[in-house]
Amino acid sequence: MTFGEHETMPIATAKRMATEIPNARLVTTPEGGHHHMIDNAPVYYDHLATFIRDVEAGKAL
Repeated sequence: MTFGEHETMPIATAKRMATEIPNARLVTTPEGGHHHMIDNAPVYYDHLATFIRDVEAGKAL
């Protein structure tokens, strides 16, 4: 799960979702809101690349 640090939804909600969804992980994007993939693209895409590498290496689950 990716979450902008300036998201309108409380971070506590994202943390709860991450604990309730099997195999989920939560990463946050500083200086990002609901569209954090645009607000802070370098950090967002770094999180995405890390996730893809972990999936390919079998570490995502």
